[in-house]
Amino acid sequence: MQLNSMRRTSLLFRFSAGFEILGGIFALVLPIKFCSLLFGYALVTEQVGIARLFALAIIALGGACWEASSHAPMQNPRRSLCYYNIAVGLLLTSIGVSQDVIGVLLWPGVFIHLAIGILLLPGLRKLEIS
Repeated sequence: MQLNSMRRTSLLFRFSAGFEILGGIFALVLPIKFCSLLFGYALVTEQVGIARLFALAIIALGGACWEASSHAPMQNPRRSLCYYNIAVGLLLTSIGVSQDVIGVLLWPGVFIHLAIGILLLPGLRKLEIS
């Protein structure tokens, strides 16, 4: 009886994680359409970067939860956090080189996110080898 309940919870956890990943991918690829369908209004061009940043966070959350729902050792949040930081660093870099006006924290944010992501990479290899 308890095993069925655990399986049901695991399936629900994976469904929820998958739902967040798919929603995040939709928001990343089509942020204007996503926000229009979700909130009832379209984004202006200046808001697309924020929507994509949100999308990356949701994808990372979904990825961490998806892997945490398996019975594998709990190395998975590190992987999701690594990928999230690298993706955010690249997204912010793209915003920085493509827009005329940027905030003073954009380039420090790029540096910090990329540095954290790169620093987490060697730990992923150690976990995969062992």
